[in-house]
Amino acid sequence: LRAQVQHQRRQADSQAPHLQFAWFNSMKAVIGEIDEAFGRTIIPQSTQLRFLDVGCCPGGFSSYILSQYPSTLGTGLSLPVEWGGHEFLLEDNLRERYALIWGDVTQYQLGPQILWKSNLHPFPFNPEYEPGFHLVILDGHPLRSRDVNVHLRGDHLLISQLIIGMSTISQSGTVIMKLSKPERVITSQMLYMLDILCADIRTWKPTCMHAIQETFYVIARGFGDGSQAHRYASILLGLRNLWVELTGAKQGSHGRRLQPGDLDFIVDQTGILGYLNRLKELSQHLWEVQAQSLEGYHVAKANGF
Repeated sequence: LRAQVQHQRRQADSQAPHLQFAWFNSMKAVIGEIDEAFGRTIIPQSTQLRFLDVGCCPGGFSSYILSQYPSTLGTGLSLPVEWGGHEFLLEDNLRERYALIWGDVTQYQLGPQILWKSNLHPFPFNPEYEPGFHLVILDGHPLRSRDVNVHLRGDHLLISQLIIGMSTISQSGTVIMKLSKPERVITSQMLYMLDILCADIRTWKPTCMHAIQETFYVIARGFGDGSQAHRYASILLGLRNLWVELTGAKQGSHGRRLQPGDLDFIVDQTGILGYLNRLKELSQHLWEVQAQSLEGYHVAKANGF
């Protein structure tokens, strides 16, 4: 089991050409499975849909959307290759409908005010750009080959992606976000947040890749149409303030990891207790798929496969 997980991680992190192509095709399969599972309804219908893929390279998610939905226009954010990121493998015939922005998404100006730090770069989208993106994909992961403290980096990336997504999504748009361990307090708080801000949220664990992993995807549709959509601005401000603390942007330090209580401005422990039934509803099939897949893995291993 550990070897299988490590193999997937090597694919996700490696710059070797054959592994990057394998990762590219794996990600096309993941988004294809999610799309088919929901009857091809997760991609918002628009005469010219605009989508943003955060952590896009090598480009599997974007390739699928551009191929399956010919009227779409895409934008991707990705870590430069010279900083350890993946090559851009999007097919040549799709590139005219795609804009790629290289950069470290944790080093954009994502705080509530501009911080005069040399390592921080301007936010790549005009905050006055009203239309926004109809679809935002938040699927970046910290590269274990680059970072000594991958968990620290992962926490910074998680909050950075969320701020970018919430800052660029259009009214009634869709967010597809990768999370892990729905039983974890931080994850449950994020699910709660999406649930109150959006008209509808669903979860899915792609069996083609994530079956034995703790990761899954949340598909949040109707962003800004939820029961507590009026909290959007205050929640985004809270995330921006948290980003400053986590990244150490103001102090010039390496920052810190997420801690219990960091997301209590969204919902505290008492609120989560009242959300348990809904959380179970969103999580039950994720646990079942993982349990069945692990059982199948161990049976196959016992039989010599």
